[in-house]
Amino acid sequence: MIVDVHYHLIPALPEEILEHLGEDTLRAARIMGRKVDKETIIKQAVERWPDPTGEKLIASMEEAGIDFTCICAVDNADNEMLTPELAQAQNMIIAEIARKYPDRIMALAGVDPRRPSAPEMLRQCLEEFGMKGLKYHPDYGYDPAGPDSAKLLEIVQKYEGILLTHTGPLGPPSRCKFTDPMLLTDLAVNFPELKVIAAHMGQINWRPWAALATHQPNLYGDLAMWDVFAYGHYELFCRELRDLIDYAGISKVLFGTDGPIFSIVEPTKTWIQLIKDLPANAPSGIRFTEEEVTAILGGNAASLLGLD
Repeated sequence: MIVDVHYHLIPALPEEILEHLGEDTLRAARIMGRKVDKETIIKQAVERWPDPTGEKLIASMEEAGIDFTCICAVDNADNEMLTPELAQAQNMIIAEIARKYPDRIMALAGVDPRRPSAPEMLRQCLEEFGMKGLKYHPDYGYDPAGPDSAKLLEIVQKYEGILLTHTGPLGPPSRCKFTDPMLLTDLAVNFPELKVIAAHMGQINWRPWAALATHQPNLYGDLAMWDVFAYGHYELFCRELRDLIDYAGISKVLFGTDGPIFSIVEPTKTWIQLIKDLPANAPSGIRFTEEEVTAILGGNAASLLGLD
């Protein structure tokens, strides 16, 4: 079984999001060593990213051989155009897609904890829309374990949901002090039953995540965005992944794509194949087993999410 725990379902593509994500994708392409111009990236993004029905996602899952995907929405209270009503409409669309494909997809709500109506929004997402957890992007400017967040995490824990929260550096205007994995330390104390996935595991800053994951039973991390360095700096990727597993334990590492963003540069099936080939292709002195690959690609996530 292959499980993608981190996919951004994009119902519509506003110009401001297209511009920002286009630049990020171009940066990633340069690291990967892929020659792609911005005009091509924008054209492909317009064609492939907007997916109001989920049909493009299902097609991409079939192409890549992915059995199950966690899709998520993103909310930002600082964006005046993204009103609470619009944010909730986005959540409803994403929840409907998950309801349409219950054996293939589960949905996480995007709710910014700084909104005064955030608790009510989240309850509606979980109770009425049938969503299974919460997605955070604290780089917008909030503490993922702060007082505002605690009001939402209490609800997520009550409903035995998942928190998927971004960790690791990003470019401006992201406020990266809020993405330090160490900010998740209080969650294990205040919400001991809450299952937390640290998106990207802090990426370059993975060691604080590993230090916490070693001690926190319900803290996991995903490999979304790691494909950029896997393509562009393969030996570095293998060395870091090996160390990460040895520190935190193989059971804490989950497969993620951050799709559909970087798949316009390199297909998701290539990322999956790279991981499958680790036992055969890892550099001299670095070893991965078939059992570890199976756990990363889906075994760990299936256990965490209760998949059959």
